[in-house]
Amino acid sequence: MRLNELLGRPVVDRDQQRVGGVADVRLVQDGPLPPGGGQAAFRIDGLIVVERHASRLFGYERHVGPALLRALVHSRLGDVWYLPLADIARITEDAIELKTGRAGLRRLDDLARY
Repeated sequence: MRLNELLGRPVVDRDQQRVGGVADVRLVQDGPLPPGGGQAAFRIDGLIVVERHASRLFGYERHVGPALLRALVHSRLGDVWYLPLADIARITEDAIELKTGRAGLRRLDDLARY
């Protein structure tokens, strides 16, 4: 599966209720090294899911920027969650299905800053 096939895809909880859409992915560079040396490969660690608009994110949905700008971004996006791959039950042609309900999701703001 290609990355652009995930972006914008609807996300539903275990009860098939819409949670939001995929706006971004979190990559970790800890994959296997290529033959002959080089840098480790990237892998998808999780998905960033927004409640209302799966649009391009510029960092203001997190801990960055002036409070007023962050408030405006959150008013447009709604809730923003981080969805680890372990929380995904399956990916279908129509949606990404979760193992949990909406209440089990972690807010992106609650992740450690790095």
